[in-house]
Amino acid sequence: MTEVKKAQQGAFLSRLASTRDVLGLLVFGNDTGGVRELAQKAIRLLLGDALDDPFALVQLDEEMLKEDPGRLVDEMQAISMFGGRRVIRVRNAGNAFRDSMRPVLGLEATEAVIVAEAPGLKKDSALAKLFTKEKRLAALPVYADDASDVQRLIDEVLGAHGLSIDRDARLALAPLLGADRLASRNELEKLALYCRGRGQVTLQDVRDVCSDMSAHMMQDMLDAFLTGQAEEGLRLFSALLAEGTPGAAMLQAAANHVARLKVLRAAMSGGLNAREAVARARPPIFFRRRPIVERQLGLWSASALARADESLWQAMRQARCFAELEAAIAERALLTLALKSAGGRRAA
Repeated sequence: MTEVKKAQQGAFLSRLASTRDVLGLLVFGNDTGGVRELAQKAIRLLLGDALDDPFALVQLDEEMLKEDPGRLVDEMQAISMFGGRRVIRVRNAGNAFRDSMRPVLGLEATEAVIVAEAPGLKKDSALAKLFTKEKRLAALPVYADDASDVQRLIDEVLGAHGLSIDRDARLALAPLLGADRLASRNELEKLALYCRGRGQVTLQDVRDVCSDMSAHMMQDMLDAFLTGQAEEGLRLFSALLAEGTPGAAMLQAAANHVARLKVLRAAMSGGLNAREAVARARPPIFFRRRPIVERQLGLWSASALARADESLWQAMRQARCFAELEAAIAERALLTLALKSAGGRRAA
């Protein structure tokens, strides 16, 4: 097919549910949260009411396809127990996924659609070129939001809650958003919840909810858990809970952080050392944090990061199903990260 530009992606996905011409989508780019969000939107549109049907949605990742290259084509040919569309979701797609696509391209019409996520993948990669050139495939690039995108997102999220925002508040809020679409949306949802029933978001509201202090505390918490410092991680976890940060938001932040580490690990597989991978990261990593991220890359292997990613997404699903246990589910998942990273430290 072709590369679907940002401006056309909404219309393209809207048509997706009613067509059988598309065999697979590749969602990729440097906005990790945006990649995941767009892939989730595609899955919702494809499955509709069947979204919660475990037989309609199959979850795979790069590591699974390394171990079993034929799994993808087998899943594509499987028939849903209750009929209807099926989605094969592939997370962190890379070379193993690209190789697994070869037999898939020989299939005739199928009710299954592949939705692959490749955060950090570049446009000139072999995988991106495959989805750009093949007739029944489509590539959807996702890059960090620019200033106009951020303004639209502010209006979209706050407007959905019946809120407007005054000029000073907007000017203070916009610079805090944009590097990661899901993180930006989560921050806006938190702000909307704080201002519920008021009608107007003020500058003081932005300072109360979206301050740099909370952002730094979240990052420090993740760094603690991912370097095996469970006690410090729990202290910061409790402080964030006391400030009103939802457990689900902390799980989402952890998933985004792990996804970024996976991108850096992939760069190391390409020949870079940890320092070089961190120095070349996009968006850039603040220079004072670079040694911490380098240390995390030394503690976490690619396979361990893949398992951590899956466990965090399972925890987020559990938190949605059991809202009353959200904080406990988040605490357990983050503590598990600390235990795994401590094990990596001993091995090192």
